[in-house]
Amino acid sequence: MRNNFHETIEYAKLKKNKKAEEFALTLEAIFSDVVSVPMFNDEDILIDKWGINFFHKESQTEISWSFILSLMNYINITGYKVSHVLTVPDFKFYAEVQERLCLGIPSTLSKDELNVLTIHNTK
Repeated sequence: MRNNFHETIEYAKLKKNKKAEEFALTLEAIFSDVVSVPMFNDEDILIDKWGINFFHKESQTEISWSFILSLMNYINITGYKVSHVLTVPDFKFYAEVQERLCLGIPSTLSKDELNVLTIHNTK
């Protein structure tokens, strides 16, 4: 049976898996490379290492989100916990959010005046 990708799958416990951790670290490396490129006045950007090319700041943002969404869907579909190996704060944050969703932990997300993302338990 195929999962509807927009539905969260709840797990009693998330599993750890070395291959899943390696995959998450690869997505994190790509995400980090994409978001760290400075954009000045719409110039053509090519990240040779990953074969990623973009021209506008908006495209850079959309590409970076595709890696966040890929990671979140991977966690949802596989039930693997990977946030413990991630080090890029924004990327790790969304892994933690998805892991909490998969465990059925009610949460509220917030961003402070410095744009720091936080997860709060809700009851």
